[in-house]
Amino acid sequence: MADIDFTKLPAFHSPAEILAHPRFSLARDEFVKAMLALYEHKPFLNRLLLEASRTVLVSTIMCVHARYDEADRATWPTLRLVSDSMTEHRLASASRVQDLVSRFVKTGYLEQRAAPRDRRVRLLTPTKKMIAQDQDFLVSHHLPLQIMFPDPGYALIMTRDPAFQLKQRLVSRDLFALGAKILASNPIMMLFQGRDAGVMILIKMIAMSKAQGGAAPLKVSYSDLGGRFGVSRTHVRKLLVAAEKMKLVRLTKAGGQFVELLPPVLQAFDRLVADAMSGFDLCYQLALRAVK
Repeated sequence: MADIDFTKLPAFHSPAEILAHPRFSLARDEFVKAMLALYEHKPFLNRLLLEASRTVLVSTIMCVHARYDEADRATWPTLRLVSDSMTEHRLASASRVQDLVSRFVKTGYLEQRAAPRDRRVRLLTPTKKMIAQDQDFLVSHHLPLQIMFPDPGYALIMTRDPAFQLKQRLVSRDLFALGAKILASNPIMMLFQGRDAGVMILIKMIAMSKAQGGAAPLKVSYSDLGGRFGVSRTHVRKLLVAAEKMKLVRLTKAGGQFVELLPPVLQAFDRLVADAMSGFDLCYQLALRAVK
């Protein structure tokens, strides 16, 4: 596949347009529900995936897999190619990628096979397990777009079309720099994305706040929050203490542990959602153009 011509992009929805959409709040809330449905009370999956470097690694592997051309050695999905691709996100070192790939192999998400044209080279191949996980991820991240822009909508992702999934991952490879830019442009959210289950802990607190009308501080249990996502209460406490130092939350202990989500973290979350949705929309439109 030729690289994307960024001077001839298809029409797609900008972050500003998404944030200003009258159904954005509803779409964001449904995204929060979808993410909790995907990860809450699934400690094994959380330990395996819920850190930015791990979730990006799954996407990277799928993108590299989609681009594989046996006749072109430069596209062979080796550990080296995956590691080099991950450096664009600045989320994991080569040794970290190697460790994570090893875990994916041991847990049945990846297979290592000898290259047909050079048996000395080991190729990484996603299993049905990883492909299904990637489909779940894509559906949850297109749900807000489907809610805001149902006509013509995003049916090819929402119905988990496997051929379109590969096509979207194929074009996504040329947008790695955009993904890295989105992450780097939101340092507030990087605090949560850089910690195991950090984003999901924030998402759970946003859901709790929504459930009680967003008016009062949340009464939380660090042990309960940690247990929902496979991390310790100490991990949760350290995350929230760090967030308080950045003036993102306010912690109080009168009669129990209370957390107040402050406007900067809520605004940062909305911006990240809008940025990500815009990026996913661009990927979808590029893939759609490629299959026409």
